[in-house]
Amino acid sequence: MLTTSIYMVIILYRHQRKCKHLHSIRHLRTSPEKKATQTILLLLVFFVVMYWVDLIISSTSVLLWRYDPIILTVQKFVVNVYPTITPLVQISSDKRIINVLKNLWLKCHQTV
Repeated sequence: MLTTSIYMVIILYRHQRKCKHLHSIRHLRTSPEKKATQTILLLLVFFVVMYWVDLIISSTSVLLWRYDPIILTVQKFVVNVYPTITPLVQISSDKRIINVLKNLWLKCHQTV
């Protein structure tokens, strides 16, 4: 996860440097490369935090030789948070998808 995230950030940085003259025209907006880099780094940090929380819960359970149902439920929740949140973060970072979802919502809830 770390390797691929760093690789994507490096590719985006190189691309941004090559296209810097194109983005200077729209200097008020954040470049797509910066937005993508922020999303990648956000997901990476979130993954690392969830990984460490899971590791701490698992290690504690193993070291104490105690498998409490509540702790196992919390661990299952922690394990499932990342794959649940990731698509939502990606969807929220793309304005086109948000606009499509808004249009669908308006069509479905329009009064005739």
